[in-house]
Amino acid sequence: MIASESDGYALGRSAAETDRLRLQAEIYGPHTAFLLTRAGIAPGTRVLDVGCGAGDVTLQLARLVGPGGEVIGVDADPAVLGVARARAADAGLAHVSFVEARLPDVPLDEPVDAVVGRLILIHLEEPAATVRALAERVRPGGIVTFQDLVSARTRTVPAGPITTGIIGLVAAAAEAVALDVNVGERLAAILSDAGLSVVGAASATPAGSADSLTPRYLAELTRSMLPLITAHGLATEDEVDVDTLAKRIAEEMAAERAVLWLPELAAAWARIPGRHLAGVTVEHAE
Repeated sequence: MIASESDGYALGRSAAETDRLRLQAEIYGPHTAFLLTRAGIAPGTRVLDVGCGAGDVTLQLARLVGPGGEVIGVDADPAVLGVARARAADAGLAHVSFVEARLPDVPLDEPVDAVVGRLILIHLEEPAATVRALAERVRPGGIVTFQDLVSARTRTVPAGPITTGIIGLVAAAAEAVALDVNVGERLAAILSDAGLSVVGAASATPAGSADSLTPRYLAELTRSMLPLITAHGLATEDEVDVDTLAKRIAEEMAAERAVLWLPELAAAWARIPGRHLAGVTVEHAE
């Protein structure tokens, strides 16, 4: 969900942030699909994708549920929903639709089989209350699953001073605006606080060498965080030198033959009491 810091999205609105989100979707896409499958998203499922943004997860869900299923993406930003609708139309996905709404007030004509959200709870002040309200949209036997980041072990191996310094700078900026970049490890607790019975949890971690997308991703994340970094006096624009950052990170990694481990993508999932999903049998791997 692309918004401003004032309405909960700390990284703000910008073309650079939109590009970063696309890069993030490319890197984390396979990990997202793995965790959705583990949670029980299967062909024929009717899914509500909350905080869908430009539709990256929505389109993944459409492929997972197939034409026999349905995916409804919801976001509060009409501009980004326009992008999502165009992408779904270009892909010929007739079983995908989008709704403009602010969570948790999502208008639906009937219950869904699953509620899914990726990288959305990190931006909510009361995530458990939002999850509790969204779970009311799920039919008995349905699934509630969320994915979010655990950033504590973001690192290069072996460590390099440039990369280590930037990782620390980004973490300090997040802390300055009370952004919990490790909320992924609390997902099971959040679902439990929402009154749900957690039936599984898992994580997946992207990593790459100097010639992968990981140096660019870390640099673009820093670019999006730069207004916060400077506003809180953590570093100046000249000290960060974001336009050369990806190149410098890659060169440092190449010299050390290092691997950059990005934040883990964690997931937890719960089942609404009941026996069936709308004709779909769900197996939970744990």
